[in-house]
Amino acid sequence: METCPTLVDGKVCGLQLLLVEQDIDTEIEVYECPLGHRKSVLLGEVEKKTCLAFNGGKACGLALIVVQRDQDTGTEIYECSLGHRTYVPIEATVSEDSG
Repeated sequence: METCPTLVDGKVCGLQLLLVEQDIDTEIEVYECPLGHRKSVLLGEVEKKTCLAFNGGKACGLALIVVQRDQDTGTEIYECSLGHRTYVPIEATVSEDSG
């Protein structure tokens, strides 16, 4: 999981970032930690997953990027440069209670 890089009193915050906004058209995602620090990134930039598909008896290990997000099924599809695909549930987003 990605952690918050914001400096607080000279130290990295380090709390877990959660996806709070996503705009497929502009390919921007906004992540926020529990203290409210925000980080905007290009779609798929935060994910630093590696491919676990077996290739020649060992894990492929190439970097994965998000190639598709299906909000209806709650699934992200990751792919490495060799075309191996991994299907992952989309992380829960932060929502505000209406009161």
